[in-house]
Amino acid sequence: MDSDVPIAPAILSTHENVLPIPTVPVHASASDLQVLIALGGGAFLAQLIFIAPTPFFPQMARDLQVSVPLLGQVMSAMLLLSALLGLVIGPLADRSGYRHLILVGLVAACATLLTFGLAPTFLVLMLASITGGIADAAVLGPSLALAGTHSTGTLERRAVGWAYGSQTLAAIIGVPVLTAIGAVAGWRPAFIAVAGVGLVILAIASVWLPRPGHRSFDPLHLATLTAPYRPLLRDPTMRRLYGARALGALTFYGFVTYLGAFLAQALGMTTAHAGLVYMVSGSGFFLGTLAVGGPLAHFPARRLVVSGYAAMALLLGFAFSARLGVAGTIILITAAAAATGVASVSIVSLFLAETPSGAGTTVSLSASVFNVGAAAGGVIGGALLAYAGYDALAIGLPLFGLAAALLCWRPAPVSGDGVADGRRTGVEPGTTSMA
Repeated sequence: MDSDVPIAPAILSTHENVLPIPTVPVHASASDLQVLIALGGGAFLAQLIFIAPTPFFPQMARDLQVSVPLLGQVMSAMLLLSALLGLVIGPLADRSGYRHLILVGLVAACATLLTFGLAPTFLVLMLASITGGIADAAVLGPSLALAGTHSTGTLERRAVGWAYGSQTLAAIIGVPVLTAIGAVAGWRPAFIAVAGVGLVILAIASVWLPRPGHRSFDPLHLATLTAPYRPLLRDPTMRRLYGARALGALTFYGFVTYLGAFLAQALGMTTAHAGLVYMVSGSGFFLGTLAVGGPLAHFPARRLVVSGYAAMALLLGFAFSARLGVAGTIILITAAAAATGVASVSIVSLFLAETPSGAGTTVSLSASVFNVGAAAGGVIGGALLAYAGYDALAIGLPLFGLAAALLCWRPAPVSGDGVADGRRTGVEPGTTSMA
């Protein structure tokens, strides 16, 4: 999903005589806008395959004669498969270009949605987790990589923010439309209809996504796939960022997994009203992702990551423990979602700016780490909830979010020439520095 090359934001410099200089704005051309539309549509479709089935679980369970928890394993299987495939897709994207893998992923996404709508048995539905895992791994990571490397300057942040934030449109727009169709025609026609929309997105992406300028035709060996990961795993800065990525996902999805139950059991909200909370909070996340390339464009990315993760952890913990009523809880959760959006886009920027390897490999590994962290969040959150209720959730999970902020606190070591471990530091792309 997540589940994730980015932007190249600023890396903090330790030189006290280097002053921050505002980033020079860059205006998008017509071709840039076409690329953003294609990337946003792809991210929307890839995320939709994860969240679209959940409102229909009761109906699907009845028609397929299985339990709701068993249906949930389809989502879990997609998540884990995506995490594994992402490790292979990253190096492949750097070799063959991001466009090809994104298109393959969109085909897989359409096949997944169509299978959801036509599956006669649970076994067939479970097989759709294979194409779903391929779609998530092949679309989201390469999309962020392409967004972060296609543009420069401030536009780079905006591109990554749009590509990342478009995933939330699946909750803001996709789910309400699907449930409206399902209420009239049933869950099967709803999935078939959205598969048709997916074909339109695939057609747009095939025309508007840029073709790679260079492709490698060298023989593909196992060493070719593993070599790009060695500098990432040896680099202490990258290890801290990957650790923060996992802990941030653990915190956020640990809360989100049990948000619906919290709204119903602690606040007495109906399912319909809880759906509105998801829509409002999803809008907050989307606005947070866009803010990184807008009002927050002049702030260093590392600072945004630290403050975003810290705010997310504290706000969600307070929302689950304070019992401020419906309005107060919605405000806190929406603010936490916005902070998460800021942190998510900014850490992608840091990955791009500080990576010693290829963009596709770096971001795909980030996506895999994110998926593992998200899965762990559901497990740890469930254990805390079973142990001592929502108060344990409110106290325990924020500790992981604060740890994520701490891991990103320290910048990369800077050598005497102002370059951190051979990478660019001090200012963002498209800016100048003054001594």
